[in-house]
Amino acid sequence: MKAYQFKIILFIIFIFSFSFSKETLGLVTKSKGKVEYKNFSEDNFTKDVYRGLGLYGDDRIRTGDNGFSIYRYLDDASSIKILKNSDVEIQGRVDTRSIVKQVEVNNGILNFNIDKQNVSDFTIITPTSVATVKGTDFWLICNGPEGDRFFGVEGDVEIKNIESGSIVILQENSVVISNSDGNILTQNMSSQDLEQIENLNEESGEYEDSDIDTGLDDSINEELDDSADSDEENIIRLEFEDAFGNSKEIIIKYK
Repeated sequence: MKAYQFKIILFIIFIFSFSFSKETLGLVTKSKGKVEYKNFSEDNFTKDVYRGLGLYGDDRIRTGDNGFSIYRYLDDASSIKILKNSDVEIQGRVDTRSIVKQVEVNNGILNFNIDKQNVSDFTIITPTSVATVKGTDFWLICNGPEGDRFFGVEGDVEIKNIESGSIVILQENSVVISNSDGNILTQNMSSQDLEQIENLNEESGEYEDSDIDTGLDDSINEELDDSADSDEENIIRLEFEDAFGNSKEIIIKYK
């Protein structure tokens, strides 16, 4: 599917989400292996994570040794890949048909591919650091209270160490190391860093290419492919849950 078609469909879902009791911030588009989810209104995690699952403020996603998940925000093409042994809390709110986005990362390995934000910066909070993102692509390895390593792929990210208040800028082909003792530094990517990023890309690519639990975008592609030869009105049906577990269906008709 062309990128603009997918963005239009996400925008339609975003508009429909205003009718729900709590605003939908994003959708799970891929999930494989051990992935657990906790709704903001529940006390316990569930393993029932599937493509199209609606995500809300204060929801959490937790992955195990072989877990992998991707979720995508509804107001733009921003997406987050969550690799193994990660624990993420999704926060945010809707402001003038855009989402003010914030993520709390307790630990784990994540890739952030963030579109340019219209309302405010995208904020990532770890036990050690606060990252402020306008629009960029980078990796984060969060070792819980021990510290963080940020790997710049594209664009700039402002990173603040919580303990010292010191701020540095993560740029393309650079690494920022932020430690719990207040030290924070930036350095050029070494050959070992580049190899690590390549391995992470390969690992996430293997999950993305899997035929098991392929993403919501793939299901939309199938809908379009099935109806491409028809001159009649085409229909896309998307199913997901509202904040309280009630099934919802969006029907999109197009020529």
